[in-house]
Amino acid sequence: MSKQIRPDYNQQLLLPPCVEDWAPSDHPARFIREFVEQQDLAALGFAETAGEDGRPHYAPDVLLSVWLYGYFIKTISARRLERACMENMALIWLTGNHAPDHNTLWRFFDANKKAIKNTFKQVARVAQRAQLVGFILHALDGTKIKAAVCNRTALHKKDLVKMLAELDAGVDELHRMAEQQAAAADDPGFRLPEEVATAERLREKVREAIAEMESVGREHLHPADAQARMMITEGWPQFAYNAQAVADEASGLIVSVDVVNDENDTRLLEPMLEIVEETLGATAEDTAADGGYATAESIAAAQRAGHNVLLPVRDGSDKSKYHSYNFLRDNARDVVTCPLGREMTCERTKMNKSGRCKVRIYRCRCAKQCPDRHECSRDPRGRMIEIGEHHEAVCRQIKRQTDEEKRQKFKKRGQTIEIVFAQIKEQMGFRRFTCHGLDRAQAQWAIVCMAYNLMKMHRLWAKEKLLTA
Repeated sequence: MSKQIRPDYNQQLLLPPCVEDWAPSDHPARFIREFVEQQDLAALGFAETAGEDGRPHYAPDVLLSVWLYGYFIKTISARRLERACMENMALIWLTGNHAPDHNTLWRFFDANKKAIKNTFKQVARVAQRAQLVGFILHALDGTKIKAAVCNRTALHKKDLVKMLAELDAGVDELHRMAEQQAAAADDPGFRLPEEVATAERLREKVREAIAEMESVGREHLHPADAQARMMITEGWPQFAYNAQAVADEASGLIVSVDVVNDENDTRLLEPMLEIVEETLGATAEDTAADGGYATAESIAAAQRAGHNVLLPVRDGSDKSKYHSYNFLRDNARDVVTCPLGREMTCERTKMNKSGRCKVRIYRCRCAKQCPDRHECSRDPRGRMIEIGEHHEAVCRQIKRQTDEEKRQKFKKRGQTIEIVFAQIKEQMGFRRFTCHGLDRAQAQWAIVCMAYNLMKMHRLWAKEKLLTA
């Protein structure tokens, strides 16, 4: 009968253990340490905390390694990381048997937000030098990530306006009652009751909150995180941020990230492409994005910058022949020709709804003689066509959609970028920011995506197919 294996708590070691032996040679912690040690952290912007006085300080590479490995093991809070540095063998090895406390970890994160974002770019460049990043197709998308606040403690303008009206009526009633009591007491030194002063202070705070919301043009505000916005998140309105990412179709790696508080993606196409170009030196042969980015202004800006994009712009092919895209514009003569060959002249110019682009209005002058006037328009004055200043750019984008190769490329968009968000939320468990403020959310999203990339790159490193230098 075999013996049971039981611990001998009184056993003594003849030789002290070597810290270097505590982690296997292919462990992710070793990969993270090697990657961090190869980087010039001062050039990336990490602050040095050396000083003549005080206790010894932790080196930036140690704290950065702790944060990165924490996201590998789904430990993203400073307090849990502090505990893990005393319990998790990989982190004990990574810190050299030191245990930075949560205040040290948090201060490092908060002081190096910009440097952390620069480090993400460095991860993408390492992958590029290793020829992991392709430039055939990139996919862009955004996902709403909840902010570190809740709706219950938020301020809503509609509720505050109602509360202010009630407070006005209540304070007026309290003043009236106090004056009656003062008259009955015949006391010239009568003081207002404390509840009147309390109600007036509350009324003033409500007025200040309403004024602040009106100054920024918002209906909802959270005092703990004024930069968070109310967005549809997980099916219902919550305070959140809009996290953006660009992924490479060939490798699945994330090559560009950002976090904004825009509720939609209409103005984010060109800024995200600029970040890709800044990080990698160029954009892909094609960058695919969904319809949320497909505005005429964004398409024109991308074309001016030389970026090739694939967007689902509706061309009216599924509509009648009198769809607006079937009306052709002659720029030289400044006229629009309808499908029947009749010309429409420019009536006036106006600004679009956003107030950023000019729109020219063309009107048909022969509606009464047109045999198809009822099919074309119900306007008794004749059909009106609005042509924006970016109309030609949109037409060029529509023409690209007719290319079968481009259509097949666009079909890969979802499986390229949406799977990234699914893995971050499900496998890595990141569904909510844990810090307040847009700049901190940007830094945290950079760490999340950095860890995502390093997880993929670690597999090649473990097989000795990747160098981190």
